[in-house]
Amino acid sequence: MKLEDFKNTPTVVVYQKRKGGTRYMAVTEQHVDTVNNTAARKPIIPHKYTIIELGVGGSFIQQWMKQYKIKNYKIV
Repeated sequence: MKLEDFKNTPTVVVYQKRKGGTRYMAVTEQHVDTVNNTAARKPIIPHKYTIIELGVGGSFIQQWMKQYKIKNYKIV
């Protein structure tokens, strides 16, 4: 699936797997409340990871890639 194939506005998440480590980006069609749900059994971003930024809209992708020096993102 490509970003252009999304029917809804994408939700963009920047997260870290451990403190002081590399930052990663995930883009999904899921609603922002679903991504940020701490009670989910199978979360999109595992509970042990730290969410740094969470936003709605494709405009965040380029902005956060530049800000956090992320080379590519994962579409979930």
